[in-house]
Amino acid sequence: MPAVDHGGGNSEAKAPRVGLDGGVRLFALLREADEEYGDEGGVEFYGIRLPDGTAATITTGGRPHGCWTSCERPADRLGLSLVWLGSGPGA
Repeated sequence: MPAVDHGGGNSEAKAPRVGLDGGVRLFALLREADEEYGDEGGVEFYGIRLPDGTAATITTGGRPHGCWTSCERPADRLGLSLVWLGSGPGA
């Protein structure tokens, strides 16, 4: 989304940075099954990768969870598996 000119004299709007494929991508962060403890695994969070490469995650109940520098960051940080949803470049 381009910047908005609020009349401060700088009317030059900057275009957003665009990622490799130029669009957003949806993903899920999955908890692996642990049969020893009867844990079937499942989706912990849903997320969206934005065109600039940053990401935002929400809980499965729809509550905001976090903003990240990349979609790989919450997967690494939380020990979850990243799975791309839908069909898109690199899917």
